[in-house]
Amino acid sequence: MVLLNSLSSFSAERERAGEFGDYILEVSVPLAKVFFFQQLLPGMPKGEDEYAVIGGVYEVGYSTL
Repeated sequence: MVLLNSLSSFSAERERAGEFGDYILEVSVPLAKVFFFQQLLPGMPKGEDEYAVIGGVYEVGYSTL
């Protein structure tokens, strides 16, 4: 269990997440906690496919590269 106490950013792509460290957190986020994702607004420039998630208590798994 992990407490995220603010707005956090997650990537849906494992390769992108691996660029930020040796451990990758695997989190299932309820749709109600997703604040923003790129596909939400059509016509947005292609970015890093990030998901901005509102804080809370999340059950996480982790793996190494």
